Amino acid sequence: MLGRREGAVTVPVLDGPFLPNQKLEIAPVLCEIDQVDNLVALGTKLFASSGSALLRLEPASSSGPETVASFETPITAMAGMGEALAVGLDRKGIIVRGGRFDGVVVQPPGDVLRCPTAIAWLDESTLAVCNGSKHVGAGDWRRALMTRDNSGSVVVVDLAKDKVTIAAAGLGWPSGLVASAGQVFVSECLRHRILAVALPGGEMRELATGLPGYPARLARSAAGGVWLCFYSVRNQLVEFILREDEYRTRMVNEVPEDYWMAPSLCSGRSFKEPMQGSQLKQMGILKPYSVTRSYGLVAYCDANMTPIGSFHSRADGTRHGAVAVAECGGALYVASRGSNAILAIRDPAAVLSE
Repeated sequence: MLGRREGAVTVPVLDGPFLPNQKLEIAPVLCEIDQVDNLVALGTKLFASSGSALLRLEPASSSGPETVASFETPITAMAGMGEALAVGLDRKGIIVRGGRFDGVVVQPPGDVLRCPTAIAWLDESTLAVCNGSKHVGAGDWRRALMTRDNSGSVVVVDLAKDKVTIAAAGLGWPSGLVASAGQVFVSECLRHRILAVALPGGEMRELATGLPGYPARLARSAAGGVWLCFYSVRNQLVEFILREDEYRTRMVNEVPEDYWMAPSLCSGRSFKEPMQGSQLKQMGILKPYSVTRSYGLVAYCDANMTPIGSFHSRADGTRHGAVAVAECGGALYVASRGSNAILAIRDPAAVLSE
């Protein structure tokens, strides 16, 4: 009634630490990978996923990505510690490759881990996992948004005891996770905020709210802060549609998903896509400040999740859908799903301060 929080139609502006720039758009491309998704650094090697394929890259060499494993369903989350790599599989739980628990599969019955969206190692035998939803798969974040699905949870997996515990529930598509001294930081996509969830009790407190986009995965920085990815940015038309239940329900049920008026990882590939007035090209030019369905955004936050600065690919760019990042060898690597490429920012601190 008062138009606050979830009742608001206004959206935060991209200003201050989110001031738009072209730093993602001009970043060099390490390699091109179709449907590139997760990124994890283990030593000097970088692991990525593409659909159901697990890929290994060596950024210091000129060799391309090497497929090291393939699974029966898409890889939707990854985390590394030492020689161990935990891999989340859509509707199939978690599998561990390498290390002490090599080959262990965690697939509890029901919907506890059917939608793993992010993983973090708490110690060498314990994982924290974001389960995005009880109802849809891990690639369906837009459907979760447009159906207002708040059935996500944070799950703790004890590999040594083969025990799975739900630490927090009722979340709106938790999609990013980092461990921090007896708690985990969780990005809650549908409510545009970052939470601190205490373990094992599950007490939650807000660290950052009113974010200008849909937060995705988190990754630790070597400098002590946290990298925060965004699926896309918010706009007023989508905020309005989220409050129009009859229209939104018909759109979800009757219109192909690629053409929903909803945020996206890429746009401008079909004349059938919905457009707002500012998205129309004038004299062949799309204004960089246009309202957009897709956008490229990675923010750097301090240890308390306060945003400090950011890298952008704006409305007229192509490096959209920054779904994951990882630091390796002093460089920051960004998985841009919108351009099917891994971007390399060789000195992220210097580029951030420019």
